[in-house]
Amino acid sequence: MTDEDYEQSLKEHAQHMEERKALIDAARESSRTFDQAVLAFGAAVFGASVAFLKDVAPKPQSYTIRWLSISWMCFTVGLLAVILSFLFSHKACLFRIEEGEYLLRNPNAEPLRNRWAALTEWCNYLCVVFLFLGVVAWVVFALENLAV
Repeated sequence: MTDEDYEQSLKEHAQHMEERKALIDAARESSRTFDQAVLAFGAAVFGASVAFLKDVAPKPQSYTIRWLSISWMCFTVGLLAVILSFLFSHKACLFRIEEGEYLLRNPNAEPLRNRWAALTEWCNYLCVVFLFLGVVAWVVFALENLAV
């Protein structure tokens, strides 16, 4: 390998690392924004359902209470999933730090499976599903009680 090839290789590596760092920062910001948006949305919809019950439908039809209960359970599970996602994401980052140190000491070792990252991803999907189902159940409750 000539000096020019070596210099070019170093430049390409530096460019790759700079782009990789930018992409990691973008992914981190995207994840943070997603978590904040879902948490704010879930809390706002949960609060709006309470206000609706108090101000618009203080005496809901008895058969619609089931829909309200389902919506509140879904909101609760969805918000819990968001909070667990924060915790699991932190654990996934700590795991990657430890894994990096391990792989530096043992270059021939296989990368370890990061179960925290998988749990974070599951929680992210679950929170969206449960918040969506909560909104659907709440809309059914609201429409049934607006008709009265």
